[in-house]
Amino acid sequence: MPQWTYAEGDAKRKDFMTFWITDGKTDTISKSNLAIIGKGIEDMPISSNAETEESQDVLGNNNFEITGYAKSMTVEPMKVSGEDKYSQHLDDLFERDATLSELHNQYLCVKRYKTDSSGKARAWVQEGVVEPGDFATGLNGVATAHTVHYVGSKTFGVVDLDTLEFTPDGAAAASLDDLL
Repeated sequence: MPQWTYAEGDAKRKDFMTFWITDGKTDTISKSNLAIIGKGIEDMPISSNAETEESQDVLGNNNFEITGYAKSMTVEPMKVSGEDKYSQHLDDLFERDATLSELHNQYLCVKRYKTDSSGKARAWVQEGVVEPGDFATGLNGVATAHTVHYVGSKTFGVVDLDTLEFTPDGAAAASLDDLL
Protein backbone atom coordinates (compact mmCIF):
# COMPACT_ATOMS: atom_id res chain seq x y z
CA MET A 1 0.00 0.00 0.00
CA PRO A 2 1.57 3.30 -1.04
CA GLN A 3 2.17 6.13 1.36
CA TRP A 4 0.21 9.23 0.39
CA THR A 5 1.44 12.78 0.73
CA TYR A 6 -1.02 15.65 0.99
CA ALA A 7 -0.12 19.04 -0.47
CA GLU A 8 0.58 21.80 2.05
CA GLY A 9 -2.33 24.07 2.96
CA ASP A 10 -5.97 23.69 2.10
CA ALA A 11 -6.86 21.65 -0.96
CA LYS A 12 -8.35 23.96 -3.58
CA ARG A 13 -11.49 22.99 -5.49
CA LYS A 14 -9.52 22.86 -8.75
CA ASP A 15 -7.30 20.18 -7.17
CA PHE A 16 -10.14 17.67 -7.45
CA MET A 17 -10.95 16.99 -11.10
CA THR A 18 -13.52 14.84 -12.83
CA PHE A 19 -13.12 13.71 -16.43
CA TRP A 20 -15.49 12.00 -18.85
CA ILE A 21 -13.78 9.10 -20.63
CA THR A 22 -14.87 9.98 -24.17
CA ASP A 23 -14.62 6.53 -25.74
CA GLY A 24 -15.79 4.67 -22.62
CA LYS A 25 -12.68 2.46 -22.68
CA THR A 26 -11.11 2.08 -19.26
CA ASP A 27 -8.21 -0.20 -20.24
CA THR A 28 -6.17 2.72 -21.66
CA ILE A 29 -6.84 6.14 -20.19
CA SER A 30 -4.77 9.19 -21.14
CA LYS A 31 -5.18 12.77 -22.39
CA SER A 32 -6.39 11.49 -25.78
CA ASN A 33 -9.67 10.05 -24.43
CA LEU A 34 -10.48 12.46 -21.60
CA ALA A 35 -12.66 15.57 -21.41
CA ILE A 36 -12.49 17.58 -18.19
CA ILE A 37 -15.79 18.57 -16.60
CA GLY A 38 -15.91 21.96 -14.95
CA LYS A 39 -15.60 25.00 -17.20
CA GLY A 40 -18.44 27.37 -16.32
CA ILE A 41 -19.91 24.97 -13.77
CA GLU A 42 -20.75 26.69 -10.50
CA ASP A 43 -21.47 23.63 -8.39
CA MET A 44 -20.49 19.97 -8.77
CA PRO A 45 -20.67 18.19 -5.40
CA ILE A 46 -20.40 14.44 -4.98
CA SER A 47 -23.10 13.48 -2.48
CA SER A 48 -22.71 10.35 -0.36
CA ASN A 49 -26.45 9.59 -0.13
CA ALA A 50 -25.89 7.21 2.79
CA GLU A 51 -28.25 4.25 3.00
CA THR A 52 -29.23 3.69 6.62
CA GLU A 53 -31.04 1.31 8.92
CA GLU A 54 -32.64 2.58 12.10
CA SER A 55 -34.29 0.44 14.73
CA GLN A 56 -35.04 0.19 18.42
CA ASP A 57 -34.41 -2.93 20.46
CA VAL A 58 -36.68 -4.34 23.18
CA LEU A 59 -34.79 -2.39 25.85
CA GLY A 60 -35.58 0.90 24.13
CA ASN A 61 -32.08 1.47 22.76
CA ASN A 62 -31.92 3.27 19.45
CA ASN A 63 -29.72 1.66 16.80
CA PHE A 64 -28.44 3.39 13.69
CA GLU A 65 -26.20 1.92 10.99
CA ILE A 66 -24.94 3.13 7.64
CA THR A 67 -25.24 0.12 5.34
CA GLY A 68 -24.02 1.58 2.06
CA TYR A 69 -23.84 4.57 -0.22
CA ALA A 70 -25.55 5.64 -3.45
CA LYS A 71 -23.09 8.35 -4.51
CA SER A 72 -24.11 10.94 -7.05
CA MET A 73 -22.66 14.11 -8.58
CA THR A 74 -24.90 17.05 -9.44
CA VAL A 75 -23.56 19.22 -12.28
CA GLU A 76 -25.04 22.65 -12.90
CA PRO A 77 -25.09 24.70 -14.89
CA MET A 78 -23.22 23.19 -17.85
CA LYS A 79 -23.18 25.54 -20.81
CA VAL A 80 -23.31 23.91 -24.22
CA SER A 81 -20.10 24.87 -26.02
CA GLY A 82 -18.44 24.06 -29.33
CA GLU A 83 -15.16 23.63 -27.44
CA ASP A 84 -16.46 21.20 -24.80
CA LYS A 85 -16.94 17.55 -25.84
CA TYR A 86 -18.79 16.64 -22.64
CA SER A 87 -21.37 19.44 -23.01
CA GLN A 88 -21.91 18.35 -26.62
CA HIS A 89 -22.38 14.75 -25.47
CA LEU A 90 -24.99 15.86 -22.92
CA ASP A 91 -26.75 18.04 -25.48
CA ASP A 92 -27.01 14.97 -27.71
CA LEU A 93 -28.38 12.84 -24.84
CA PHE A 94 -31.04 15.50 -24.10
CA GLU A 95 -31.91 15.88 -27.79
CA ARG A 96 -32.39 12.14 -28.33
CA ASP A 97 -34.23 11.57 -25.02
CA ALA A 98 -31.62 8.90 -24.31
CA THR A 99 -32.52 6.01 -22.03
CA LEU A 100 -31.03 2.89 -20.46
CA SER A 101 -27.47 2.01 -21.57
CA GLU A 102 -27.19 5.20 -23.66
CA LEU A 103 -26.88 7.11 -20.37
CA HIS A 104 -24.03 4.99 -18.96
CA ASN A 105 -20.62 6.68 -19.04
CA GLN A 106 -17.17 6.16 -17.54
CA TYR A 107 -15.61 8.84 -15.35
CA LEU A 108 -12.11 9.44 -13.97
CA CYS A 109 -11.82 11.32 -10.66
CA VAL A 110 -8.40 12.73 -9.69
CA LYS A 111 -7.17 14.14 -6.37
CA ARG A 112 -4.19 16.34 -7.39
CA TYR A 113 -3.59 17.22 -3.74
CA LYS A 114 -2.85 13.58 -2.75
CA THR A 115 0.22 11.98 -4.34
CA ASP A 116 2.40 8.91 -4.00
CA SER A 117 6.21 8.88 -3.77
CA SER A 118 6.55 9.20 -7.57
CA GLY A 119 4.32 12.30 -7.67
CA LYS A 120 1.35 10.49 -9.22
CA ALA A 121 -2.08 11.57 -7.97
CA ARG A 122 -4.66 9.34 -6.30
CA ALA A 123 -7.52 8.59 -8.68
CA TRP A 124 -10.35 6.23 -9.47
CA VAL A 125 -12.48 5.21 -12.43
CA GLN A 126 -16.18 4.50 -12.02
CA GLU A 127 -19.24 4.07 -14.19
CA GLY A 128 -21.95 6.69 -13.87
CA VAL A 129 -25.49 6.94 -15.19
CA VAL A 130 -26.54 10.40 -16.38
CA GLU A 131 -29.93 11.57 -15.15
CA PRO A 132 -30.88 14.54 -17.35
CA GLY A 133 -32.25 17.56 -15.53
CA ASP A 134 -33.28 20.99 -16.75
CA PHE A 135 -32.38 22.15 -20.25
CA ALA A 136 -31.86 25.74 -21.47
CA THR A 137 -31.78 27.16 -17.95
CA GLY A 138 -30.91 30.80 -17.27
CA LEU A 139 -30.43 33.67 -19.66
CA ASN A 140 -26.67 33.43 -20.06
CA GLY A 141 -26.34 30.90 -22.90
CA VAL A 142 -27.88 27.45 -23.30
CA ALA A 143 -27.19 25.45 -20.17
CA THR A 144 -28.08 21.96 -19.05
CA ALA A 145 -28.14 20.34 -15.64
CA HIS A 146 -27.71 16.69 -14.84
CA THR A 147 -26.90 14.26 -12.07
CA VAL A 148 -24.39 11.44 -12.44
CA HIS A 149 -25.37 8.40 -10.33
CA TYR A 150 -22.25 6.35 -9.69
CA VAL A 151 -22.78 2.60 -10.05
CA GLY A 152 -20.57 -0.42 -9.61
CA SER A 153 -17.18 -0.49 -7.95
CA LYS A 154 -14.46 2.10 -8.10
CA THR A 155 -11.19 1.05 -9.69
CA PHE A 156 -8.55 2.86 -7.65
CA GLY A 157 -5.17 3.80 -9.02
CA VAL A 158 -2.89 6.72 -9.80
CA VAL A 159 -2.70 9.32 -12.56
CA ASP A 160 0.44 10.82 -14.05
CA LEU A 161 -0.38 14.55 -13.89
CA ASP A 162 1.55 15.28 -17.12
CA THR A 163 0.07 12.60 -19.38
CA LEU A 164 -3.14 11.89 -17.41
CA GLU A 165 -2.38 8.20 -17.89
CA PHE A 166 -4.28 6.11 -15.33
CA THR A 167 -2.65 3.05 -13.76
CA PRO A 168 -4.87 0.78 -11.60
CA ASP A 169 -3.60 -0.20 -8.14
CA GLY A 170 -3.38 -3.87 -9.12
CA ALA A 171 -4.79 -6.49 -11.38
CA ALA A 172 -8.53 -6.12 -11.82
CA ALA A 173 -10.55 -8.65 -9.87
CA ALA A 174 -12.38 -11.24 -11.93
CA SER A 175 -16.01 -10.39 -12.51
CA LEU A 176 -18.87 -12.86 -12.45
CA ASP A 177 -19.00 -12.57 -16.27
CA ASP A 178 -15.40 -13.82 -16.46
CA LEU A 179 -16.31 -16.88 -14.43
CA LEU A 180 -19.34 -17.90 -16.48
